[in-house]
Amino acid sequence: MAGDLGRDQPARGPRFLGESAAYENMPLTVTRNGFEEQTWLTFSYTPIRNEAGEVAGLFCACRETTDKVLADRRLAFQMEFSDRLRTLSDPHVVQVAAAETIGRHLQVARAGYGEIDASEEVVTVYRDWTDGTVASLGGEARLLDGFGPAVIAELRAGHTLRVDGCLTDPRSMGETYAATWASIGTRSLVAVPLIKDGRFRAILYLHEPAPRRWTSTEIALAEDAAQRTWEAVERARIEERLRDSEARLRLAIDAGRMAVWEWDAATNSIQGSPELNRILGFPPGHVPKREETQARYYPGEHARLQAAGQAALARGERYFEVEFRYGWPGPPRWLLLRAEFILDGGGAPSGVVGVLLDMTDRRNAEEALQQRERELKAALGAASLGTYVYDHVTGELKSSGLNVIYGYPEDHELTLADLRARYHPDDLERLGRIFGEALDPSVSQFEMEFRLRFPDGTVRWVYGKGEYVRDADGLRSSRGVVMDVSDRKKWEEHQQLLINELNHRVKNTLATVQSIVSQTLRNATTAHDAKDALESRLFALSRAHDVLTRENWEGASLYEIVAQAVEPYSSRGEDRLHLSGPDVRLSPRMALALAMALQELATNAVKYGALSNGGGEILITWAVDRARARPRLPLCWEERGGPPVEPPKRRGFGSRLIERTLAQDLDGEVRIDFAATGVVCRVDAPTE
Repeated sequence: MAGDLGRDQPARGPRFLGESAAYENMPLTVTRNGFEEQTWLTFSYTPIRNEAGEVAGLFCACRETTDKVLADRRLAFQMEFSDRLRTLSDPHVVQVAAAETIGRHLQVARAGYGEIDASEEVVTVYRDWTDGTVASLGGEARLLDGFGPAVIAELRAGHTLRVDGCLTDPRSMGETYAATWASIGTRSLVAVPLIKDGRFRAILYLHEPAPRRWTSTEIALAEDAAQRTWEAVERARIEERLRDSEARLRLAIDAGRMAVWEWDAATNSIQGSPELNRILGFPPGHVPKREETQARYYPGEHARLQAAGQAALARGERYFEVEFRYGWPGPPRWLLLRAEFILDGGGAPSGVVGVLLDMTDRRNAEEALQQRERELKAALGAASLGTYVYDHVTGELKSSGLNVIYGYPEDHELTLADLRARYHPDDLERLGRIFGEALDPSVSQFEMEFRLRFPDGTVRWVYGKGEYVRDADGLRSSRGVVMDVSDRKKWEEHQQLLINELNHRVKNTLATVQSIVSQTLRNATTAHDAKDALESRLFALSRAHDVLTRENWEGASLYEIVAQAVEPYSSRGEDRLHLSGPDVRLSPRMALALAMALQELATNAVKYGALSNGGGEILITWAVDRARARPRLPLCWEERGGPPVEPPKRRGFGSRLIERTLAQDLDGEVRIDFAATGVVCRVDAPTE
């Protein structure tokens, strides 16, 4: 046993003078269990005299006080540790101060506080403390796996790690990990993990460059220091966030020109920041009374504000928020009030604190934006237009007006799948090729026409045009417009139909004219007769064309065709031409054929029949016979009161035109009877 007797003076008496001597808490280094150990002893010496009164021996009483000394020192350390950390407000400064305090107290070479990242894989040390014999690990980040799985497993389990010899401890020994210990100059260590909310959050470490036997007292001291450090660091961080929050709040209040106010129920007074007067419209420095502020509420708004507060109290809530109009009787300003009730011991409101923010500009901007959106929506609807933006990364589709075009309810949230569900099957391959071009960086725009097929079988045409938005990472989004062009397509198809019909009609008309000219010239006896016959027949053809043109060649009214055919002869007496029958629509082919036939009948009536004298009449009647499987049109031209009629010896061009051409064009039957009382022409043809 060896000890430094000079470090503590004896409690009383000189040595070896025959007097008693006592020593309290003397430090002694002893070897126990194979390790040197620091201990403290309290002992006394009492002389033993012989019969001659001489000191013949001594009596020594000894008691170990190591536990007491360590307990006193631990208590003193804890008080010093707490006092030092209490006044610190920077989290990093707290970490360094804690490391230095525990390091000096336990006389280690290095002490530090490291923080573990969210993956629990990396430890980062802001700054640590050393006694100068080893290098600092401050500013470093290290992978925890470099210290060995057994070491890290204990730490992640929340167990304090004690390694008396890094190269001999089974958990840390081995060539792989020896390099790690050598890189940080460590041969023994204590590491206290901090597990918070089920996660490995931080670690307090003590390092020595040589093997060291750590005592249970030192371990307990390190664990206590680690917990206190965590609490001090978290407190400092909370205070730091609070300071930042207060700074941001002050900045927000200043930047947003927000007013802070308080109402005291006992005095019925309002105290507020200088900004309150500006928002409420009072001069700077004026202390408005409650009655003054209430007088400027728009009618009904103050009652609504009170109702919002009372409703919050009824729900057991202290906070409420309401937006209201203010500034009566001038232009209204929109104010946002957010407030909290202050309750007394009985739970009754004793006051209110809150903030007031002028929202007028925002409300005006929102209303203007809403108005523009309404106008845009109306314009898009009027033009059958829709707009969209599709995010190729998130798959999000934002659109306006597409719901109507694609046949979905207005409140339905469209997806890309909804749009694809409407594509006509015959257009899918073509659309696939167009959309596939999006992967080509050189393609910036796209344009297409395609069909939509709806669940009821309806098909509509749409036209789309847009552009691709790209950045360094590639395609980001697509945006564009879609227009319903069904009406345009319908007109284009109709126009093409008209062109085709016109080509067909022109050819037919030329053929008809050619036939009329040829037959007229062949049957005419003189050039004058040929000219008159030719003109009358061409005029009849022209009048029928006029009727069909007015109807876009979609058909014609039978009554109008008959009226136009006999109109040139009405001057011979309105009461001699009688038309009777329902309104029937004729196809263009039937209309032309009947018009030419009626022209021939009327011309013959003027020359030889009922219109050649002063008393003859012509009855033109028709009906629709629906009794048969295919509705038919019986039409009759009957002459009365004209000169006696005899059957012709030979059929002329007019008769042949009526009986052959008319029957062929009408797909029906035509018969002309030359009765003595007058010519009768009967037509029986399908209505369609």
